[in-house]
Amino acid sequence: MLAFLLLAVLSVGGLVVRQSSLRYRAANAADAAQGKAPAFSWPAYFSWLRKRGREMWTKKTLSRAWAVLKSWSTDHYPGPLGWAFAGLVASFLYQAASGLAFAFFVPRGMFGLALLAHVGSGGLFALSLAAVLFWRARDYGPGKTGSSTFSGFACPVFKNLSRSEVGKMAFWALAFFGFIQIATALGSMLPVFTFRAQVAMIGIHRYSALALLLSALLFADVVFLPPPKKYGDTSLICPQKWTDK
Repeated sequence: MLAFLLLAVLSVGGLVVRQSSLRYRAANAADAAQGKAPAFSWPAYFSWLRKRGREMWTKKTLSRAWAVLKSWSTDHYPGPLGWAFAGLVASFLYQAASGLAFAFFVPRGMFGLALLAHVGSGGLFALSLAAVLFWRARDYGPGKTGSSTFSGFACPVFKNLSRSEVGKMAFWALAFFGFIQIATALGSMLPVFTFRAQVAMIGIHRYSALALLLSALLFADVVFLPPPKKYGDTSLICPQKWTDK
C-alpha cells in the first residue's frame, strides 16, 4: 500500500507540475530569445502557480468554470445525453474522492456505507461510460482534428502533437482504464474466481484507478482549460533540445 501511495503522490503531483509548467513557459514564450526555450525559474514558477491557485478558487473563476462546463456539455451532450455526462462526472468524482480518502487515511480500507456507495456509483459509472462512448467515440476517431495548434502539451517526448490529438489519447485512455475498473470490480465479487485471483484483481483495480485519474486530469486540462493567450511560436515551448536555463 505504501508503494501505491507514493506512486499516487508522485504521479499526480508530477502531472500537475508538468502541465502547469508548460503553461508557465507558454505564458512567457513571447519574451524569450527566438529559437530557444523560455528561461525557467523554479521560484518564479511557484510564485506564478500560487497566484493562479488563489485565482482558481474565487467566486468569479468558479462561476466561469461552471459556465464553460455547462456550455460544453450542452453542445456535446444534447437533451437526455446530458444526464449521461453528468452521471459519469458525478460517479467518477465520488469514486476518486472516496478511493483516495480511504487509501490515504484508513489503513483498514473501504467498508460500510462508503463501500456500498462506491459500488453503487460504480454501476452508474459503467452505464454512463457506455453511453458516452456510444455517443462520442466517433468524434475521437482517426482523422478528427481540432482547430487548436498549441503543441507544447506533448513535450518533450512528442514534439508535434496538437492539443486535440492529446485530448483524443486521453479520451481513449479514459475508456480503456474505465473498462479495466469495471471488469476488475465485477471479477473481484464473482465466486467463480479464487480468493488469490480476487485479491489480484483488487490490486489491479487500485492501480488502474490511479491511471484513470491521471487520464481524467490530462483530458480536463487539454479540453476545458484554454491555451495561454500569449504563447507565440510553439518552437519556444517545444524546441528541438529540451533544456532549462
